Amino acid sequence: MKSWLRSILPGALVLLAIALPSTDSVAQTGIGAEPPGFHGMLLFGSERIYMSHLPMFTPQHRYQAIWEVSFGEAGDAAYRAEWARPDNAGGIFTLAPQELFRLPDLTAARTSFTADVHVGHFERPGHRKLLEGATVTLKQAVHWHPFLPGDRRPDQATYVLFGGDDELFLAHWISTAPNYDQVLAVAPSAAIGRAPAGAQFVMLERDDEQPLRAGDMAAGLMIHRDRPDGPVQLDMLDLTVRSIYYLEEGELSSSHLAMR
Repeated sequence: MKSWLRSILPGALVLLAIALPSTDSVAQTGIGAEPPGFHGMLLFGSERIYMSHLPMFTPQHRYQAIWEVSFGEAGDAAYRAEWARPDNAGGIFTLAPQELFRLPDLTAARTSFTADVHVGHFERPGHRKLLEGATVTLKQAVHWHPFLPGDRRPDQATYVLFGGDDELFLAHWISTAPNYDQVLAVAPSAAIGRAPAGAQFVMLERDDEQPLRAGDMAAGLMIHRDRPDGPVQLDMLDLTVRSIYYLEEGELSSSHLAMR
């Protein structure tokens, strides 16, 4: 077996084990049985607007979830205009729902909810409200997985890859505590078009405990399927980290998920 293939296979197999959890283990941990709650979200992107759940290792918030969303024509225009302002460079946008719900409901029949959109983190000083009572419509699911007792952390740095050449993003794959939630804007060394649905990016020579930094060069594997029932594809990919949009470690420093 060629040396480069020997180095690739362990990381690829770990990713497949993480990405394909047992349905039995999901059923046994009460996923979706938690009471409705308040689910704050991170917002980012301009060409496409993305919403990422702000997770914790608790029963209500035990989900890493990313969607493409819309606030309606006027709301999207207001958000994009604010995103483009130079004085907002390096800042974040967040979303505070006006209603309680179970996060798994957004993967089933529910396709919208009402929320306020904030410039800055709605729970921290200095934020301001941009949109009030906006209807948030889910356009497309990007990523979803629950945190399960017994999950193991991948050895290699593992991210969700999504977007396109103009706006390409990485979101750190959250597994088990302690961990970190990180969203990055990245640039590919060669055009890839749109990232394949469900794509993951694995850096075989970087430990998963090390968050990426602005300016880092990231070489790794893009792991994806051309269709849900198709074979796994492994493509070498070189990325440069353009900016760190979000990094949170404190909320994910410990777990309150009971072992079963």
